[in-house]
Amino acid sequence: MNFETKLSLPEKKKCRAVLVRGGGLGDFILSLPLLHFIQSSYDEVFVLTKPSYFCLIESKKKNTEFFELDLGISQFGNRLRNSDIFTFWKDEEWITELKEYYVQDIFILPSKPTFPPHIIESMFNALCINIPDSFLSTPYLGDHWVQNSILWIHSGSGAKTKNIPFSFYKKLSDDWLHNNQENQVVFSFGEADRDALELFKNETFCNSDRIQMIVPNSIERYKEILLKGVAQFWGNDSGPSHLAANLGIPTNVCFRSTNPKIWRPTGPRVRVHEFT
Repeated sequence: MNFETKLSLPEKKKCRAVLVRGGGLGDFILSLPLLHFIQSSYDEVFVLTKPSYFCLIESKKKNTEFFELDLGISQFGNRLRNSDIFTFWKDEEWITELKEYYVQDIFILPSKPTFPPHIIESMFNALCINIPDSFLSTPYLGDHWVQNSILWIHSGSGAKTKNIPFSFYKKLSDDWLHNNQENQVVFSFGEADRDALELFKNETFCNSDRIQMIVPNSIERYKEILLKGVAQFWGNDSGPSHLAANLGIPTNVCFRSTNPKIWRPTGPRVRVHEFT
């Protein structure tokens, strides 16, 4: 990827960078363009995040190491001197702690903007870096779409206000199964989707022998199953939607309470549907 930058990064700044990123799955995936930029700009990169996200970081990069977020920076503190820190935390105690390790620069990035542009643009704007238009159509986990006859539906999210009525997804399922005898539907649920799972269990489905329910026990497992093949994915503004979109899968994302101009997933086959 080519980056047009207004910010000159002197050689002394290219030694080591540390990206600190917590938050939900969608937040982390939306930070992947920033990680790719950092990996291409620095000789050594530390990523401090949740272990469940390690499977989303390109491990082929020899200059990148992963560290568990909950263990903090003390686990590599003796290597922090003269490093550049990229963080989404504005906590003063945290910033003071970083300075005690004699880091070089601390870049505070926006975590929850309430107005456009897109969150990825906001991150790079904070660094005075211009990004190409192609950024919002890039699958940062690779274009791995394998087409088959499965409609994948993830009807939950981390917030009830994001979820559109389950009846919408049920109709999608019914129509998909009616269109072709070979078609199948997968409903997936995660640990944050208890309400959506109950709605699913309380429904009566036609052609239920062609409907499968899965609850992957990890993000890595979720990714593995998606890579086996999906005709298209439907879901709310949630981590699984971002995951599917960034694997190149045709992804339909339903927005109800969040702004797609800020939070739209990246990917080459993303369609946004807004509900009120």
